[in-house]
Amino acid sequence: MRHLRPLCSHCVYWVVDKTARPRTVGHCHRYPPAIAINPTTGTVVQKFPMTTNQHWCGEWSHDEMRLTDGVRQSLENSCTRPQSRQWASKRLL
Repeated sequence: MRHLRPLCSHCVYWVVDKTARPRTVGHCHRYPPAIAINPTTGTVVQKFPMTTNQHWCGEWSHDEMRLTDGVRQSLENSCTRPQSRQWASKRLL
């Protein structure tokens, strides 16, 4: 039996790459970017993992509470006023 899994394109942490054609490629912002060093030039870069919109991960496997908590925390962190934080928390309960 095939199990349904959430796709990257439906994840709150996935950001589409606006330079890609077609726009089916994006970056996962679930965790901080990885730091990479180009061995030839010595250039240090920070990169988020690149995925397609059809990829999936085990992070949210059958656990909607973790996703809801992530969205709630993201909303609360983006609100600057205490009243806005309270409103965001109540809307997601």
